[in-house]
Amino acid sequence: MHLFFRRLALLTGCVLLPFSTLQAASLTVLTSFSEAPVKAVIEGFAEQYPGVRIEVIYRRTIPSLRLLTETGAPKVDIIMSSSPTFFNTLDKAGLLAALPNETMPPKWLAPHTLGLGNKVAVVGYSSSGIMYNRHYLAKYQLPQPTTWQQLASPLFMGHVMMSSPSQSGTTHMMVESVLQQYGWQQGWALLMRLGGNLSAITARSFGVSDGISRGLAGAGLVIDSYALNSQARFDHVGFNIMPDSVILPTYLGVARHSTQPASAALFIQYLLSDRGQAIIATPGMAKATLSQPRLARQTRYVTDKALLYRRAGLLKALFEQTITQQLPRLKMTWQGINGLNTHGEPWRVALLEQAVAKASTPPLSEQEVQDPALLALFDGLYDREQGNPQAERVMHQWRQATEARLHEAQRLVEQAARP
Repeated sequence: MHLFFRRLALLTGCVLLPFSTLQAASLTVLTSFSEAPVKAVIEGFAEQYPGVRIEVIYRRTIPSLRLLTETGAPKVDIIMSSSPTFFNTLDKAGLLAALPNETMPPKWLAPHTLGLGNKVAVVGYSSSGIMYNRHYLAKYQLPQPTTWQQLASPLFMGHVMMSSPSQSGTTHMMVESVLQQYGWQQGWALLMRLGGNLSAITARSFGVSDGISRGLAGAGLVIDSYALNSQARFDHVGFNIMPDSVILPTYLGVARHSTQPASAALFIQYLLSDRGQAIIATPGMAKATLSQPRLARQTRYVTDKALLYRRAGLLKALFEQTITQQLPRLKMTWQGINGLNTHGEPWRVALLEQAVAKASTPPLSEQEVQDPALLALFDGLYDREQGNPQAERVMHQWRQATEARLHEAQRLVEQAARP
């Protein structure tokens, strides 16, 4: 009779879970999720398959790409993430192996997925929305926000958090959804108004849910699983799903250089089983399962994935230069705009409208952003460790153009405020 023993050891960036000394089977999982949601999945798998030694490596998508291509890096078997651009990059780079068995998502979920059924398995999905702190909102007499427009309104100035789309794949999807639903010009106007309301931009998605739970801000944009986990711990946390929310499937892929394809196949099979799906739905992962179509069916929005992939690098860079790098100036500009009293006088109203237009306009037009050469310059920019000098020069130009527009908006506000 085989004797199994369990050991839980915390190491830098990874966690080791149950394994058998009598078997060589192992599994290394690379994930962009934080440790808290993944823990229940790993423990459930380890309980059912105690003979498999499991290691989990937690990395953001960009460090994950480096890990998968670096010489001497740990061999990865399974890749788990909700970022379609990450998996698209892996596929283009030839870093995904064919799945042992092709898996097909339900028909109601298929339009929201990558469409790589022979290389990527879908095991659940999330929606997106606005998480809020009831105590914070009550303190500042703010309503419970339900839309992007509310978060971008003057009422929420200084009370909002979000993460950076250049660091968070899910935030990138949410920002892209704004541009696809509202159009380039109106979408950026909304994003720049929202930028003026931000108290902070976090490097990781879970930084937003943590910050709101702790009362560092009143509301923020998150995927539902982060909000649901926070609600399980704190009564003062609420969440509203965004109208026409972006749907974010959870993907599993097998790394091309996996040395444990049998264990990888077993892990995918487990998460697609009834037992695995039950764990996907419990607090921790807190995903909608493949038998729960309600969230996916209630949204009319389906991401144009070709457009998403084509401008991913450019969009991330543009957000960095117009919002993240301009945050203090952006906040000051919108504070002046929101605080201006025109007294209904036409000349002041006209100046205010000009200031709003200046502060709402990105440095690139919709026509310019379709330039193949410009798109190629930024393609994969955030997937590489080394920068691109030409791209850096272009970003510097964007930053200067944005600063000039914001400076002009402030000048117009000052002019309109004169006696």
